[in-house]
Amino acid sequence: MCGANETPKKPAKKSAKRPSKRPARKPPPQPGEPSLPPAPPPAYVPHCAHYVSYVLTVLDRLVPAGTRCALIGAPLNSNVGDSAIWLGQRALLGALGAEVRYACDLMSYDAGHLAACLPDGPIMLTGGGNLGDLWEDSQLLREQVLRDFPDRRIVQLPQSTHFTDRANLTRARRVFDAHPDLTLLLRDRHSLHRCRTVFEAPALLAPDLAFAVPPDALAGGTVAHDVVWLAREDKESAKGPPAGRGPAQQEHGGPYVFDWTREGADTEWRQAKETLWRSRARALCRAGSGDPAGAVPGLLAAYDGLARLQLARGCRLLTAGRVAVTDRLHGHVLGLLLGLPHVLVADRYGKIRSYWDTWTAHRPPTTAWAWTETEARQTAGRLLAGLRAP
Repeated sequence: MCGANETPKKPAKKSAKRPSKRPARKPPPQPGEPSLPPAPPPAYVPHCAHYVSYVLTVLDRLVPAGTRCALIGAPLNSNVGDSAIWLGQRALLGALGAEVRYACDLMSYDAGHLAACLPDGPIMLTGGGNLGDLWEDSQLLREQVLRDFPDRRIVQLPQSTHFTDRANLTRARRVFDAHPDLTLLLRDRHSLHRCRTVFEAPALLAPDLAFAVPPDALAGGTVAHDVVWLAREDKESAKGPPAGRGPAQQEHGGPYVFDWTREGADTEWRQAKETLWRSRARALCRAGSGDPAGAVPGLLAAYDGLARLQLARGCRLLTAGRVAVTDRLHGHVLGLLLGLPHVLVADRYGKIRSYWDTWTAHRPPTTAWAWTETEARQTAGRLLAGLRAP
């Protein structure tokens, strides 16, 4: 969603579009079109395999087997969805036979280190929901990488997009259009249409990469509530969390309400996280001491470990309920992966509804959409009653 104040491309610009450095490629199939997908990764959740096969079909055209690449934007935050995306990306690149020769997070990007670790080869930008100006740090890093490496193929892994400020959109378009070998992957049709309208770069549709999370990273927890409500507390929340929170809400028969960006105070979990942060710091020290290539295995191990730690926490929180309600896209994705009955409600910018309309037309009957809090509570009650029925 590039916003109502976007400035579309001028028609004449299309005729003067720069030729891509890479050879022409057959476009990937759109949903519903027959295709012969590659083999799925060694481990995947069977009932979501069609999403994995689809995204592999798209990536196979961009990342040939044996590719050495860079992966930009490892998550260090507490948003479980970002961790799920990271693990899905790692699994998919591994399935394609790609080797990650350089990786960084928002705070550790170094163009010189990237060039030293990967003298040539494509640069992959992590997927998510930050293509735009809602999360400025991620967008600024994306634009910096494009400026630093005009001679590389750069692939933006599946994103949703939203710009609220015309100046930010204009700046992004200038940077994107100046790069001769950028490909944008969008995870919903609305984002796809907007990016094809605004940017010169080829734009393709692909599902969220969290569907490729290995099953051994999806550990459920102990059921403690009938209904849990994963409610955003940030700028993407449509109306803020539902009335009441936690035990006070439950005393009146309501759901247990939380946001997974609040990490809690589990001592063992925090110690594990601190250990991984120290591993990251040691790897960055090694890179800064003149051995960036030698630091990559340690960095990847730290990033993967942090992602698994956050994802396990998110799975425990979700599966603490027999039924979930959420306005987070990855509450929906993880609900599908875990087979958890859940109700989806709107976020502020329409990201979730657009994804729902694009990919989950054949969703299981234990997944539903609700437009209001009241409807969500009623639908969650019906799903709960269905679980209890003989």
